[in-house]
Amino acid sequence: MHTALLFLGIVVLLKVNKKAGMIDRVALSNTELAKHTIDVSFKEFNDIKIPLADTKNIIAKAIRTGKPQSTTDWQFLFAPVLTPEQARLNQASGGIAYSAVYPLKAGDGGALIFSYFQYQSKIGVPQQEFMQAYAELVDEKMAAKAAK
Repeated sequence: MHTALLFLGIVVLLKVNKKAGMIDRVALSNTELAKHTIDVSFKEFNDIKIPLADTKNIIAKAIRTGKPQSTTDWQFLFAPVLTPEQARLNQASGGIAYSAVYPLKAGDGGALIFSYFQYQSKIGVPQQEFMQAYAELVDEKMAAKAAK
């Protein structure tokens, strides 16, 4: 219910694999929308690994800079693994207009992707506060797990 009020469609958890120099997809929202997006994807969810050093991918940029990034075009979330056309088909299948990437610092690092049905101009303080608070909560949980 709360995610509907925020116009939030999909959340993805990614973690850095330092040995491989890649960003791995770890978890995805358990929703019909997310499942449909996976069904039409050109690659399996876990097979989409982003090079940490990639300069066009905003997930890699968010992790490297420690600053949130955003896009209205999923080519910047999937480069270089999918073509821009393939990435946009994934985006269209989910009805997603805007995605934000929040970096995580715990462990070897990672990120959360928040994908919304609303355009960026309609994303306001409630969504920004939610993304920041949720990213901090996930970071705390990952840090506690790594400390064990």
